[in-house]
Amino acid sequence: MFKKTFSLFLWIFVSAFVLSVCYVIGVLRNWTDTTTAFYWFFVILVTLSLKLLMDCIHNCFSAEKYRKLLKLFSRKKRTLTLDSYFKKGLNIISKKRRGVVPWFLLTGDSEKNNSLLKDINLPVFHSDGLNSISQQFRTIRWWFFRDLSVLELSGKMYDNPRVLNSVISFLSARKCKKQPPHGVVLVIPVDKLLDHDYTYIQVLSQKTRSFIEQLSSHLHHNIPVFLVISGCEHISGYSALAKKNYQKNNKWYPVFWATNKSETNVSEYDSSYILSSLKSNITTSICHVLDDTLSDQEKNEILLFPDKLDDLKHSLDVFISTFSIDNVFFSQTEISGVCLSGELVLSKDKNCSFADVLISKILPQIQYSEVIHVNKRRIKMSLKSAIVMTVLCFVGYSAYCSYHVYDISPGSVDTSHAFLTEQILKYEDKVRSNILFFPFKPALDDKYLFFRESLRKNTRFYTSPVSWRVAEYKKKFMQASPSEKRELILSLSSSLICWDKMIKNESLSDLTKSPGIHESLKITRPYDKISSIASLAIERDEIQKNNGSNNIDVFRNLLTELIQSDPSYSWFVSEYVNIPAVKITDFWEDENSSVYLSGMWTQPGQDKLHHWYENIKEAYGRDTIPEAFSSFVQNLDESRQEHFRQFIMAVARERKNSHSGLMNPLQLTNIIYNRSSEHKFFQFVDDELHNIPASSAQDWLSDFRLLYRLFSLKVDNGIKRQIEQFDLMLRIYLISVFNNSQMNRTPDHVTAWRDWQNALRNAVNSELHTASSVELIRNAMRSDPKNKLELLFDEFKKVRSVINSNNTEPVIDSVWDIYERQNYQLLDHAVTYMGCWVDEQWKNSVLSQLNSSEHNFSHSEMQGKIYKNIIGFLNGPANGVLAIDPEGVRLLSFRGRSIPFSPSFISFINDIVSPDDLIDVQLRDRTQNKDDLINVQGQLDVLDQTLQEVESQPYKITISSAPATISGSPGIKPTGTTLTLECKTGNSSIRSMNFADSGIFTWYPGRCHSVSIDILFPDFSTTYKFTGETAWIDFINKFSDGEDELMTKDFSPESRSLLESMGIKGILVRYKLSDTSDLSQGYIEWEQLKQKKDKLENLQVNLSTKLLTKHSWEKSGWISRLPRNITICPAVQE
Repeated sequence: MFKKTFSLFLWIFVSAFVLSVCYVIGVLRNWTDTTTAFYWFFVILVTLSLKLLMDCIHNCFSAEKYRKLLKLFSRKKRTLTLDSYFKKGLNIISKKRRGVVPWFLLTGDSEKNNSLLKDINLPVFHSDGLNSISQQFRTIRWWFFRDLSVLELSGKMYDNPRVLNSVISFLSARKCKKQPPHGVVLVIPVDKLLDHDYTYIQVLSQKTRSFIEQLSSHLHHNIPVFLVISGCEHISGYSALAKKNYQKNNKWYPVFWATNKSETNVSEYDSSYILSSLKSNITTSICHVLDDTLSDQEKNEILLFPDKLDDLKHSLDVFISTFSIDNVFFSQTEISGVCLSGELVLSKDKNCSFADVLISKILPQIQYSEVIHVNKRRIKMSLKSAIVMTVLCFVGYSAYCSYHVYDISPGSVDTSHAFLTEQILKYEDKVRSNILFFPFKPALDDKYLFFRESLRKNTRFYTSPVSWRVAEYKKKFMQASPSEKRELILSLSSSLICWDKMIKNESLSDLTKSPGIHESLKITRPYDKISSIASLAIERDEIQKNNGSNNIDVFRNLLTELIQSDPSYSWFVSEYVNIPAVKITDFWEDENSSVYLSGMWTQPGQDKLHHWYENIKEAYGRDTIPEAFSSFVQNLDESRQEHFRQFIMAVARERKNSHSGLMNPLQLTNIIYNRSSEHKFFQFVDDELHNIPASSAQDWLSDFRLLYRLFSLKVDNGIKRQIEQFDLMLRIYLISVFNNSQMNRTPDHVTAWRDWQNALRNAVNSELHTASSVELIRNAMRSDPKNKLELLFDEFKKVRSVINSNNTEPVIDSVWDIYERQNYQLLDHAVTYMGCWVDEQWKNSVLSQLNSSEHNFSHSEMQGKIYKNIIGFLNGPANGVLAIDPEGVRLLSFRGRSIPFSPSFISFINDIVSPDDLIDVQLRDRTQNKDDLINVQGQLDVLDQTLQEVESQPYKITISSAPATISGSPGIKPTGTTLTLECKTGNSSIRSMNFADSGIFTWYPGRCHSVSIDILFPDFSTTYKFTGETAWIDFINKFSDGEDELMTKDFSPESRSLLESMGIKGILVRYKLSDTSDLSQGYIEWEQLKQKKDKLENLQVNLSTKLLTKHSWEKSGWISRLPRNITICPAVQE
């Protein structure tokens, strides 16, 4: 149990370790999660496979099962030794210096498994030192003689299937197929045939046939089989005939041979034909050797010898029928020939063994027999015939095709460009690389060259100097725009590539597939208009004949000069018409299309740039492309990141002050489920820069990738969200370690992000319903801290500060700014929806009265009713979105957004609606004014009573006069003065003729309004006056010192002009006053009461005026000013 648990934990640890390694590599290479999982699964699968293989090997060795496997799949030492022995012998007979050495397979039944050639007396060459081969086996034995070789196969091998299969396998080897055996010689003792042991004969025939069939099927060659009957000396007459034949034919040993030439009879397989052939050959030999030297007994034995062969017929029939019978599995086999052989005792010390006869007579006779030669001749003739026929057919077909290549009628002459180019194309497309036309290729080549030369001669053209073409091309380049410069450089590159192909003599068809040569770069300029392919042919001929390589070198130098003309390589990355720019309107349709990213920095643009670079690189051939340009292309990822960085910041600036309108429910839910335009924009940026590995990514890109993964998290609480969150945290940590990212490593930002997402979800859910959407914007404009929009902006500010606290990258701030627009989209939607809803309420609650069917009201009554509805509208639907102050209408706002009321509505409300009408009756100003007026009247009554009491109080002082004088002695002096105090209760006065006179003056507060000083002169008099309720107080203050100079300018106009005409600037008048403290105190008390009364009276007047003022709604004619639409309500965005 512990072992299994440990193994399980070990596998878990290995899987986790492999996953961590793949994950780290995936983060550094910016792999997707799917790619990382695939690599992890692949490594685990390989590991499991190796573990399974190791377990199988361990179990195999621990249970010793490998021994069975070795027995099944390995060859025994004996088999390997036999194979080596056979190959060694085959190598000896296959040496080239010896030519083709015939060799035979010899098999048969022998006593005690001895060799059939053990008694041979002929010289054997397998132990001569050079080709030494030891005879250590009985299964197979190599015998090498002067003119042939024999591989003897033991008859015992048929009883051992493994040994038999091994023998067949090395006999069917590839080397053996090249030099197969000339035949199989089967030796059968004659006593086995005479004993008529049919079972033995049948079994021997079956074994032999099985061996021959398998060997022939492997060698794909029917090997002839020859039957040699040994021991014939035991047949009466054989020895006598052999001796006589030996004596008469100069020691030539007789061999009785018969070849099987009979036609195969399917229904009968016997030895009749073979025996008759043997008898015929024996009879011929008997006729040749009979003479008088033979005794009668010997003659009788010799003459009866052919008939003795009939005793072998039944046994031969059994053998042949078993050996040659048909079956459905293998092809038919047959005996090619039968030979009779035996030992011949010539003398006491000299005899001729069967082995000697076999090697010296039988095998050479088999080798040169008609069967072998017929077979060889048949093969040779078949092979030669096949070769000759193939060659003839090939040459004939080649001649036919060659004749019809150009398909020209005899005697026809056509020198048109179309005809000549057509013939050139036929050769290049059909003949040049086709072996079919090889026999007649020289003639076709001559014709092809003739057509090329004819095309050149029949085309009128002139060649442009290299210097002129270079100068002209440089001039065009200098006047071109960046994109046109790129086209010129690419055209020059294509021209160089085409010229290279022309020098290599590539076909016109291949040249037409390439971009071609720019017109101003062409070497040849035809006078007449010709086809493009004919122009290519002329250009190719010219560049091949007249220093084409030098032309290419000059223009390669020009290419380098043009490339290096702009160190910034702006021509290379300029706009390309087939790759459109990425505009801000691709994501936000209502934005300004002037903000865009060049399409060359997108992935299709990068692919195009690298394709162009490869073309330019190919144009240089073996030369090296400019290193600076190559470095620029290799650093395109850096430039690409910088352009994306600028694009993101430009989009953020453009979106900063944008306003959106109504959104449909799908657009609202898209914000929750990461399908908004902002998320699509960030997804586009992430996809475009996905192939940049983390090691090459700039700091802002690393942070952006983490932010994008954060933005892509799901809000739900499922296991998938937990995995994504853990993945994000781990990526943040790894990138922070490897790439010095400024992202916060704590999990607080994930929590803050989730809080903001929840706030976003709540806001969207509220805006999906009318009632909650209306309350949402009302509470927001009332600055309700618990409002969902307020919480939305607060949570976004919080998540931005938590995540972006240490980041100083402007582009990351731009990313946040763009993402913040989602909040403003929701706000704009709520504000716009509220405006539309308010407009609808205005029509239903106010304008609907105008369309009412009740028309029994007077105009004033209708105005009053509509005004009441307007007040209800302002206190109801419009409440919370606008306020009416005494200064006029004030629009409430939230985050700079307010309801877009029309100017006509605002003007109407300012002119017609009184702010006082919007509050309750008891709180209105008119009600308050009435109450205030009553209070003021009460206060005035009390104050009047008090004031009357104060005014009835007299204050008396004593005034003494003194002489009045004029300063400056103008020659005239006053003769006296008169001081008069005029009061409602009576006047007080004192008259003085410049003497010290005195009098008592009585003053009542508020009842004395005039004080006059009459100055008497001899011929006239002047008066100086003090008027008003403060006249007496002014007099007292003026003469508090006992005297005062009355200036001429302060007199009345009549007196002033008279005094000025006399040159009098001032008159010094003297009045001494008694104590005035009580009078002054009484005046102060009266003045305070008087000011208070005046204030109350003014308030009373104002209140009365307000109460008497007519309401604006009571004026006639304002109903026609009612606006039909009070807000701007746009259509819902699609």
